[in-house]
Amino acid sequence: MANNTTSDNNTQDFPTFTANLINSAQNDSSIPPESHFPTLSSYLRNHTVHPSPSPSAAAAETNAAATHLREWIISTISPSDIFAEENPYGAESGASGRGATTTPTRFRRGEEARCVDVKRQGLHLLSRLQTLGLLYNNDEKEGKGKGKEEPSASLIACLASFTDAKDPWTGGEETRELVEGILSHYLSDQDEEEEGKSRIFERLVVELLQKHIKPLFAKSKPPILTDAGRKKALRTFPADGSNQTMADMDSSSKPWKYHSPHIVTVFQWVLSHMTTSMVSAHWPLVIPPILTILDDVSIAYKIRGCHLLRLLLNAAEASLLERSVLGEVFHDTLVPHLLYLPTLTPEEESIPLLDATYNALIALTLARFPLQESGAAKIKALDGIFRDGIVKGHAHAGENVRITALLMKKSSDLVDAMGIYCVKHLKDLLPMVSATLTTPFALTYPPLLIAALGVLRAVISKAWPRVGYHRGDILEGLIVCWCRIADEDEASDEVLAMGAHIEEVVRTVVRIIGDDEEGRGDLRMLKDHDSRLQAILAV
Repeated sequence: MANNTTSDNNTQDFPTFTANLINSAQNDSSIPPESHFPTLSSYLRNHTVHPSPSPSAAAAETNAAATHLREWIISTISPSDIFAEENPYGAESGASGRGATTTPTRFRRGEEARCVDVKRQGLHLLSRLQTLGLLYNNDEKEGKGKGKEEPSASLIACLASFTDAKDPWTGGEETRELVEGILSHYLSDQDEEEEGKSRIFERLVVELLQKHIKPLFAKSKPPILTDAGRKKALRTFPADGSNQTMADMDSSSKPWKYHSPHIVTVFQWVLSHMTTSMVSAHWPLVIPPILTILDDVSIAYKIRGCHLLRLLLNAAEASLLERSVLGEVFHDTLVPHLLYLPTLTPEEESIPLLDATYNALIALTLARFPLQESGAAKIKALDGIFRDGIVKGHAHAGENVRITALLMKKSSDLVDAMGIYCVKHLKDLLPMVSATLTTPFALTYPPLLIAALGVLRAVISKAWPRVGYHRGDILEGLIVCWCRIADEDEASDEVLAMGAHIEEVVRTVVRIIGDDEEGRGDLRMLKDHDSRLQAILAV
């Protein structure tokens, strides 16, 4: 019977085959739609189907069938709420939204691999349609001959949802690369100097923002924003007294999180391809989703929000941030993330959140104050990040080497951003670095030593005139750590390499303080105390 069906399929023209296939899939609910994918794949391999730009009835029928087939594949493979985060406040039954799902968690998890495979099959079919020239709309207008290939917003939304390999529905790099290959054909057209294609792409972006993204974020829009995407002069609160945490209990207020999590990836793709003029023109559509995601209670979404903000900063005009007073809003939203520290926050969640938050805060500050005349405001903002993040974070980190290593690395970034103005923080920063280098467990985690040495290199580069004044803290940490490495009987190659790096930094410090009589006296005292230091402390 299967052979007869295949034989029948092989004799059908493309419109007839497409109509029969989709009717069969829609009329027989007992069979999953994706079970028809092998039949479709076989037909597309064995038939050469080409769209025709001529305004004939046959060409119109072929193009209509291709559109129908494309939309059916899209509806079949678009990520479903099987991958959405469960609402911890929702009930198994009797509640609305994601928490009310009747599908057991264990069943959904078991289905995940199969769903990913189905989506990959569907993407291969879309790729085949692209090869045949049937993937995009053939836009014919006023009898001008062959029109432009214009993708539908639903197609781009579907493809864009698979552009992040970390998403569970994407299934890794293989699927992402397949999608990037499909999208690259269309995106490469945008690089050509053709105004028409640029206008088509902007229309597509606007449709995605207005019809696909905005509706899913409408109920969770931050109350501090106006409809124009600017900060309200006076913050208002909902009449029912609800807040962000209460809103999170209602799945219907956050469909982007509990029903359609793939829309965040779609928004990420859109934002990464928007030009400066697009961002300026569609500012009210771009800002609310970023603030909503940043302010979500889920740490995973806070991290995504930080990444989205950096994409925005890459494309937006710096003046627009300040004119809308949103630079301050983003800053105030991010700063509380700096204290998501163990043990209240699990280490595996704290580290990526802190990393993303520091990167976003520093990038935001540099974007807000790009001009020389705004230097005082920039330094004030960076000072706040150092005090509220690095100093307080180090006080709470205790003996957590991974958190301490991260704070050391971000201290280097802040010193680089501050330049010579970092000198006001050396009295707090250098004792932290010294304590890190002298702690007994430093050698057990080489990345901690690398990060601490990175701070000293940054200080020497940006604030070398004050190195002599702080030579005590600097040399204490370096020499104690170097001696510990020298005393190790079975030090690893990585630790021995750290010893060589320490020697390099020590020699740089010695060159700086060697011109000062008091500094030379301190160096002589150290060499007299430990003969092993003769070589590295030589002036």
